[in-house]
Amino acid sequence: MGTMRKRTQGRSLGTLATALVLALLAMMLLAGSALAAAKPAKPTAKAPTGTITTTKPTFTWSKAARATRYEVYAYKGSKLLVKKTGITKRSWKCSKALPTDVALTWKVRARNARGPGAWSKSLKFKVVTAPISAKAITAFSFPSPDVTGTINEAAKTIALKVPLATDVTALVATFTTTGAAVAVGGVPQVSGTTANDFSSPVTYTVTAADASTQDYTVTVTVAALAIGDSYQGGKIAYILQSGDPGYVVGETHGLIAATADQSAGIRWYNGSYTVTGATGDELGAGSANTTAIISSQGAVATSYAAGLARAYNGGGYADWYLPSQDELNKLYLSKAAVGGFAPAAYWSSTEWDANTADNQYFDDGHQDGDVKDWAYRVRAVRAY
Repeated sequence: MGTMRKRTQGRSLGTLATALVLALLAMMLLAGSALAAAKPAKPTAKAPTGTITTTKPTFTWSKAARATRYEVYAYKGSKLLVKKTGITKRSWKCSKALPTDVALTWKVRARNARGPGAWSKSLKFKVVTAPISAKAITAFSFPSPDVTGTINEAAKTIALKVPLATDVTALVATFTTTGAAVAVGGVPQVSGTTANDFSSPVTYTVTAADASTQDYTVTVTVAALAIGDSYQGGKIAYILQSGDPGYVVGETHGLIAATADQSAGIRWYNGSYTVTGATGDELGAGSANTTAIISSQGAVATSYAAGLARAYNGGGYADWYLPSQDELNKLYLSKAAVGGFAPAAYWSSTEWDANTADNQYFDDGHQDGDVKDWAYRVRAVRAY
């Protein structure tokens, strides 16, 4: 009796499971039928938008789910100008010339067997009467260094002045233009990205939408050197003038002083009272004097003035030297701009005789000759 009861219960459970499976399949079929019968989703209109130059534009839009066809409407105000139905792709080139210089709108919707879906958001556009001919550069600057160019629209030139020691061989310009494209020597320019060598004037060619072009000449100059400017490892202490030894017309040369003293007190010689031949006192003589002193006294850099000056390598330069008498005086005259000098005596590289050499006091500027074993200050210089 118990066995028969269990068999009956098993058959009932099997029948119930079959019924549930059949019900689930029926629900899935109904859902599929409902989905198949749904209207299409709404597409997104993409182009045209804004100002265009063709009277027969190509309309494009995104794909709409469950769509089999699309239709496009274009308007002038509330007046329907274009109606195209039965489109199977997601683009359509207008076959009718649209009016120019007026505000136009367009929209798109999808269709399937259940009918049309919702309209897309309308896009505004305008067809201009002629190809755009604008081709001006309206702003031009360098973000690094931060310099804004001066545009002379009549002359079609752009001028910029960059700070001293700027590397002009790879400057990146930021610009705005009314044209369609900008190039330098045929290379497309991207504002804020493309670098150019401005060692000489650079021609920027702006191309308009109608393919006409306009050249702008960009000239970059480096700010002139001035006393006290930081430059090549030190500070400008003197700029050669006409009549100075080494002066060249059209070129800038002079003296660079180290930014601080190399010693607060060191003797001129290296323990040997000898004639070194370092007798030059004019501008430009200090380097040769220093070489002569080292040749005579030995290159023990920390024990005497010339050796210490030559050993200095400020800015990575190895051509520093002890200034001549006239060069030391130029440092004195520029001491406020250069900075860091003490109101004390500084050695020059100019020798008087075997026992004495020239120095200068930076409190009152007087020059004197003292015994080579006296301890005076040292400030190295180099020529540029």
